[in-house]
Amino acid sequence: MKEAAAKLITHGASFVKRYMVKTLNKDFFIPEPVPRLSIETTNICDAGCLFCANSAMKRRRQHIEMPIFKKAVDEFAAMGGHLIDFNTVIGEPLLDPSILERARYVRSFRQFESLGFITTLQWLHKFDIDSFFESGINRLKVSAVLSGRERYKEFFGVDRYDIFLKNLLTLIKENNNRKKIIDIYIDIKPTNEHISDIINHHDFKMVNSLLEQDLPASLKISGCYVDDWLGTVRLPSYLKRRPLYPRLFHPCALFYSGLIIYSNGKAGVCACRDFEADSELILGDLTNFTIEELWKGQTLASLRSNWRRRNIIPDICKICRHYVY
Repeated sequence: MKEAAAKLITHGASFVKRYMVKTLNKDFFIPEPVPRLSIETTNICDAGCLFCANSAMKRRRQHIEMPIFKKAVDEFAAMGGHLIDFNTVIGEPLLDPSILERARYVRSFRQFESLGFITTLQWLHKFDIDSFFESGINRLKVSAVLSGRERYKEFFGVDRYDIFLKNLLTLIKENNNRKKIIDIYIDIKPTNEHISDIINHHDFKMVNSLLEQDLPASLKISGCYVDDWLGTVRLPSYLKRRPLYPRLFHPCALFYSGLIIYSNGKAGVCACRDFEADSELILGDLTNFTIEELWKGQTLASLRSNWRRRNIIPDICKICRHYVY
């Protein structure tokens, strides 16, 4: 009890210090000249992860149309952009049949030296492995459970552990044979079991032996604090909601760093939790605006200044536990 209280006090003091330093630093509230760009190539996902709002999402499930996709990439390249990814708010990029074609298109621009996305890897086997490695994708963050079929099914809501594990081993071994051209990071998801049981599982040990990443160290710092997607998701008892941090006169850092193009062509400032793509953070439709107009336009400028100067916080941001300060 005393140890937990001490940790809470230490964490709280650390937050206050960081929060005040950034709040008083005017440079923190200056937008990047050119944003980072996330393109949600699809919002389709057939998994049922414990802490995801996938099942609650009402917007149409679709792959982004290729003309809209290319318009976004072309305009971002012309703007001088260089940080681009296929991370989705909700969606499994490997369920997009055009994902490799899109990757090749992005990497045809020399300024885009890196490209990646977050994936469960459940559908990697649908792609020719040589084509996958030749597409230009060079970063993958793999959402994983490595403590057996039942634990995997409990977390992801689908019985695909054997397929996932085979895909993961194929990816790692092929990558090792190709001078590790893809930066692979395994993100171990929290399950209701003791950390020692996970570390001692033979699958965990096997995967750890093939990676440069220290999986036990990554697991120990991951913790069980997660986001509940604006109250949409009812979490199991072993998972804890992230704190609702203060945000007075302190806009989320995402307002100053990047844009997301959703699979329906809408553009927004939140690549984290605006899963319906219908909040105040939607800046417009890419068919009507350019990337540069959206980033430098009055709509986003007003969102920033209203929060910073008048503490008018968008409704979606008031209850967001993924707030980046």
